[in-house]
Amino acid sequence: MISPIPLRIHILTSGYPEVEKCPDGFILHNGLIGKDFHWHSKKTLHFRGDYEIINGRLISSIDVEQYLCSVIASEMNPEAPAEFLKAHAVISRSWAMGKILGTHAALSPNESIHSSDTIIGFNDTGDHRDFHVCNDDHCQRYQGIPDDSNRKRVAEEAVEATRGLVLTDSDGNIADARFSKHCGGHTELFSTCWQENDPHYLKSFEDPFCDLSDMKETDRNAFLSTILNDYDLGTPFKVWSVELTREEIRKYIHDKFGHDTGQIQALAPLQRGPSGRIKMLRIVADHPLTLGKELFIRRALSPSHLLSSDFQITETQQGFRLDGKGWGHGVGLCQIGAARMAKEGADFRQILNFYYPTATLTDWNNHPY
Repeated sequence: MISPIPLRIHILTSGYPEVEKCPDGFILHNGLIGKDFHWHSKKTLHFRGDYEIINGRLISSIDVEQYLCSVIASEMNPEAPAEFLKAHAVISRSWAMGKILGTHAALSPNESIHSSDTIIGFNDTGDHRDFHVCNDDHCQRYQGIPDDSNRKRVAEEAVEATRGLVLTDSDGNIADARFSKHCGGHTELFSTCWQENDPHYLKSFEDPFCDLSDMKETDRNAFLSTILNDYDLGTPFKVWSVELTREEIRKYIHDKFGHDTGQIQALAPLQRGPSGRIKMLRIVADHPLTLGKELFIRRALSPSHLLSSDFQITETQQGFRLDGKGWGHGVGLCQIGAARMAKEGADFRQILNFYYPTATLTDWNNHPY
């Protein structure tokens, strides 16, 4: 076993947990997936492992490798290329192990600013208590044992083929292997989204593999259907556009951050990361506000979240049009780009080397714990 310490997971629920024990674990009848995103929904989910309820929260404990089998089945479609699934097993294992060991960056209070005219912050796992990770997109999708036997088998094969393999940094520590759905053609720096440090293995560079425009529409749709879950299909991730009124933006900011801007005159990007994602945004208004980082900006300009903060702003009569690209923060592995690499013949080692170019693939089972 790669870790003698079980992973503790906060499983999100719609209301107080409605749990039923079963021989191989438990069934949750009011599971919540996609919290605050456009695919937000309530589902019945079947989990392995033990659980307890702490202050109304459902906390499950499970072996890391069993956890990974569910993550791979939850994040991707089982028909995705096998080498892509293996690459994802390695990065998902690395990410989870870093949380158990406490070696990844944690939220530092002095990096969060909330004043009368500035709100800078981000969501990360350093603020978790009583558990290591949650089971939703805030961490990694962990939606239990899949109903589809093929999905279950393929996920288990990817985890077993990479058993014990993690990415490590130049000091031998497990890498913080981030990933997103679609980088928009250019990966982003860690510091654009989270703490002001940039691990050497999380670089910003052009990604030609996630551009699917050279495919015929029927081939592209068929390819995406092998990667994305049903509720992810149809999202216009390469390029997208949103129109917002000034009053809508004022309401979103007030509801989510408690700041009343008054009448809004302009949206002014103050700082962008190398991919084009906005890191700092100034809301020019009666009561102006500077917002950061990437996720807070996405939250402020949408009833849920914008697909990314890589957008250009055009003023309209009623408000603003945002013309954007990409889906997610863009740091680390791009899931659609990695799947395209695998489709074109790359193995999982080549995929990992492309997205984490200075990280080392390490067998943690042979590493002193």
